[in-house]
Amino acid sequence: MYKLAITMGDPAGIGPEVTVRALGAMAESLRQEVVVVGNGAWLQKVAESVGGPAAGLVFRERKNFADAPGCSRNGCEIAVCNPLAGSVLQLPLGVDSAVSGEASFRYVESGIELVMSGNCRALATAPISKRSWHLAGHHYPGHTEFLRERSGSAAVGMMFWGERLKVLLATTHLPLKDVAAALTVKLIRDQVTMLYGFMRKTGIPGDIGLAALNPHAGEQGAFGDEEELILTPAVAGLRAMGVPVQGPVPADVLFYQALNGTYGAVVALYHDQGLVPFKMLYFSDGVNLSIGLPFFRTSADHGTAFDIAEKFIADSGSMRAAIKLALELSDAGPGRR
Repeated sequence: MYKLAITMGDPAGIGPEVTVRALGAMAESLRQEVVVVGNGAWLQKVAESVGGPAAGLVFRERKNFADAPGCSRNGCEIAVCNPLAGSVLQLPLGVDSAVSGEASFRYVESGIELVMSGNCRALATAPISKRSWHLAGHHYPGHTEFLRERSGSAAVGMMFWGERLKVLLATTHLPLKDVAAALTVKLIRDQVTMLYGFMRKTGIPGDIGLAALNPHAGEQGAFGDEEELILTPAVAGLRAMGVPVQGPVPADVLFYQALNGTYGAVVALYHDQGLVPFKMLYFSDGVNLSIGLPFFRTSADHGTAFDIAEKFIADSGSMRAAIKLALELSDAGPGRR
């Protein structure tokens, strides 16, 4: 069993680049614990273009991943699972296409199969282009929804991990005008309960802080009633269940408190409420983490960056952090040795 499957992302973006850069920075012993899901020839070409430590890597496509890690590899060889075996992608960098969308979709699909089959314990994903997925006929909003469907999970949470700040989004990619209507007592209860289970499993200490929606937490209805009608009852119910959650706390206070250790993790109610403070701190090395799956999945916290894909100047900090966290979490997940 391998510790980790890494999908190389959209071949036309910076996913392959940040993947090979991250692998080049890893200890050889750790590289033998991973399988890269992608095109071996493409990865080799990118490694040569990147140069530096990555230039010495050798990517070998394999068919069998049930054997013990390292059983047939020497030196810097890295195992590659290519679900489109035999194909060498010939496409321009920095452009959406059905070809790259189909490839990156199949890479994620095979990565899920590797962890669900027990051949790997965790999954790390490089960025994909949602538009390219759609051009290829795969109409998912992104990784999270596809992971939920293929794993059979009832719900999946989108979490962002940094050393001093860990944020779960109660809602994800919604227009701001739709957020209030999407908030329910059940949604808050389910998301906070999911987060608490993850914290217990991975040993994250401390209470959970729940953000308010309105300025000053609504100030007793003066600026909105979502706190009184939804958030406060949800917190009361959770605390009665033994979940250590505090709130709703005005967002302009919550994140300051979290950075000073008041909370082990926080729940933001909408995308930018959580991501603005998080990316102020962890723009280059934050990790996108899916919770609620039967396995751990991490991802680089950025997109395909088509505008720089041909320049080979991408910062691999977030991908390195995603791989590092996935390797650490794999020791707490199902099938750990």
